[in-house]
Amino acid sequence: MVKVSWIDIAIILLFILAVYFILTRIFGHSATDLTISFTLFTLLGGLLYKLNREIGEFKIKTINSFKMLKEDIKGLK
Repeated sequence: MVKVSWIDIAIILLFILAVYFILTRIFGHSATDLTISFTLFTLLGGLLYKLNREIGEFKIKTINSFKMLKEDIKGLK
């Protein structure tokens, strides 16, 4: 079963909201440039937060893998 975090849900909702605002702007309704900009920057911030977290996890897993490899090589000597 796949675990969905709150940040994933927020990013999806912000994407849908941004598309809606852009479409209302194109078709001449009420979305302002400020509203669209705020939504897009918030969406970008959420994506960067998620990316930063995943890079941190990858870095920790890589460090631990090299430590285990170092111990295995010492065991062979």
